[in-house]
Amino acid sequence: MFITQPQKQIPVRQKTQVLVVGGGPAGVGAALAASRMGAQTVLLEKRGFLGGNVTACYVETCNYFMRGTPFSPQGIAREIEDGYDREYPSDDLRPGAPHRFHSEYLKVYLDDLLAREGVDVKLHAFVNDVILRDNRIDAVIIQTKQGAQAIQADLVIDCTGDGDVAFAAGIPFEQGRDTDHACQPGTVSLRLAGADAGLLLSGGDGLRECSQRFHEEYRSGQTGLPCYRQDLPYGRLTRAGIISYVNYSCAYGIDPTDIDDLSRGERECRHYNLDIYRYMKANYPGFSRTEIASMSPEIGFRDSRRIQGLYRLTIEDMEAQKHFEDCIAVYPRFYDMLTPDPGMLQAGDGNVAGRGYQGHIYEPVQGNRYFEVPYRSLIPVNLDNLLVAGRCISAGHVAESGVRAISLCVMTGQAAGTAASLCLRDSVPPVCVPVSELQALLMASGFLSLTKGGSDR
Repeated sequence: MFITQPQKQIPVRQKTQVLVVGGGPAGVGAALAASRMGAQTVLLEKRGFLGGNVTACYVETCNYFMRGTPFSPQGIAREIEDGYDREYPSDDLRPGAPHRFHSEYLKVYLDDLLAREGVDVKLHAFVNDVILRDNRIDAVIIQTKQGAQAIQADLVIDCTGDGDVAFAAGIPFEQGRDTDHACQPGTVSLRLAGADAGLLLSGGDGLRECSQRFHEEYRSGQTGLPCYRQDLPYGRLTRAGIISYVNYSCAYGIDPTDIDDLSRGERECRHYNLDIYRYMKANYPGFSRTEIASMSPEIGFRDSRRIQGLYRLTIEDMEAQKHFEDCIAVYPRFYDMLTPDPGMLQAGDGNVAGRGYQGHIYEPVQGNRYFEVPYRSLIPVNLDNLLVAGRCISAGHVAESGVRAISLCVMTGQAAGTAASLCLRDSVPPVCVPVSELQALLMASGFLSLTKGGSDR
């Protein structure tokens, strides 16, 4: 059943050279790169703050898997981490902890950073449609309290995570696994107050011990909890007794783009959070006086739409360390996929060979093994002024479990923003960008060598 919307005029609020949609890690990287290259840049974000899943879903521990490896964040991702640490020194008491953001401080840091760099940020700007003309996006439509408004741009970069702009423009996409399109579960993270930091730290890292204990209890069937989750990752532990996140609740069988599924997932996860809170309070030392401080503002997802681009990055490419002449990012080989099947939690051994059909996938960094991301995976088919960055680039489902890493999202965003500025300079579509110059600019900004293959990275 359909309803025909009467034709109406939509006011053009603004015109810009580069329009970045989505203010998460990819969008921040894209907007900063484009603005630094001299492009007039507008950044749209649907929420009231920037940071994407880091701030909206409490994913504060972004690059833990790089500790003790030859790898570290690159480019703008490295700059953000270092700059944030200078302004907001860590309050984390856990021994040997990896770098973690304080999501509330990060909101302010990103506000200030983008303002200094001249990016025009518009919050509470929900994008749900585009106007197409002559194989281009002529305008992006935002929903505001003043009604629908249009923003026109020469180049548009979709950093929404769900590929919302590309979807609205009719770009073909994949979602979830090839056979059933099932995605990884969604999570609403939990923040606690009142933990006994002294007790939890008296014998080392008590939170790590709680995680290990819970895993064993789940595997032996002792927990009796209804949520299909066997892991219990914790965030920062502060002197005030704050545990900044408990990443536990998982809603399975959710389509991250369907409002009924999203509504169900939010409700399920909130109840799962109450369950795990009560379980920890009753069973684990240091939790007896805790209270729920907050639950993350929205459910977070690990995968969603992946647009069809000029090249589809595959797990075979990544496993073979395939070199691409148009490489725009080099990243450590790392895969992290929660199984889409709750009944498969205890199946498999975490090996990527299961391809997401034999339980979870978790492959830590091995030596100096890496994979490359080609520029063509950022260029959607069928349009002449759209780029994508972040987890929705053109990739297979298992490949996405490596691509979705937060610092890599910043890197693909930076590559897209830099490419957009070259498009403007030369008056060419993204497919005609001089790749060697793009690579040189990225390397000058702190990326590793992108221009030769081999194992000497």
